Amino acid sequence: MRILFWALLLAIGVFAADVANADSTAVPADSAAIQPATDTTTTAEPDTTVPDRHSVPLPRLSAYTGYGLLVGLAFGLYNPTEDCDCLGVWQGQFEFFYSDWISAGGDVRFFGGDLDDDKAVLYQRYRVNTRFHFPQGQWSWYVGPVIGFESTNLEEIRDEWHQRDMEGWIPGASTKTEQEVEDCEKMFSLDGFSIGVDLGGGIEFWNIIGATASVLYEYNFGGAQLVTISPGIAYNLQAIWPWAKKSLSAAWVSIETGFQRFFNRSVDSWAMSGYLGVVVGF
Repeated sequence: MRILFWALLLAIGVFAADVANADSTAVPADSAAIQPATDTTTTAEPDTTVPDRHSVPLPRLSAYTGYGLLVGLAFGLYNPTEDCDCLGVWQGQFEFFYSDWISAGGDVRFFGGDLDDDKAVLYQRYRVNTRFHFPQGQWSWYVGPVIGFESTNLEEIRDEWHQRDMEGWIPGASTKTEQEVEDCEKMFSLDGFSIGVDLGGGIEFWNIIGATASVLYEYNFGGAQLVTISPGIAYNLQAIWPWAKKSLSAAWVSIETGFQRFFNRSVDSWAMSGYLGVVVGF
């Protein structure tokens, strides 16, 4: 009986030792639930790179961005004919993108200076436009209608133009002199409104240099037709100015030339112009 008692006690001790060993090696389910999981992923560092703001230069102090507002300012010289004195020109422009394919805006252009030895002129042209854009990556082109209005404070030019005869409307002037003065002054005797269509585009090279070109046809209700060809080059300020790349949708400095021809008024020469301007986008 004593032997049986000691055998039973030994068996109970062995069983208790086995249970203790099992409890010490097993991971409790509830402890695994509360134990934080080890994060093996690498924490992403904040992106400090400057966002890429891409734009393409366009004629007449504009650029393709697809969104936002563009504002441009320029100054330059305008030479009506080789027999006229050059005039100073100042231009302001704005344009707003309603979507990535349509924009609308306007510009005002002031001409001022001595037209010849006898006359000084201050002439203004106001235009509003809508552009339908067709972006193609590094280049973009557009087409759109233009509505303009012309005004000048030199009423003498208008009076002479409306009261002219075929010849001799300038007393004491020879036919050659008459033709030279006519050509010089006809360009600043447009009346009222004009309508037209503008076709143009631009291309960007190496994210620094761009080129632009446009052809503008206008019909003035005073009986004149005008064709203006405007090639130009532009430099991207965002390529060298980090703040402009980060904060502006576009920033271009441009040099634009213009070659303008009048029809239906017997002007037999091209007018020329040149402008230095800057356009920024917001």
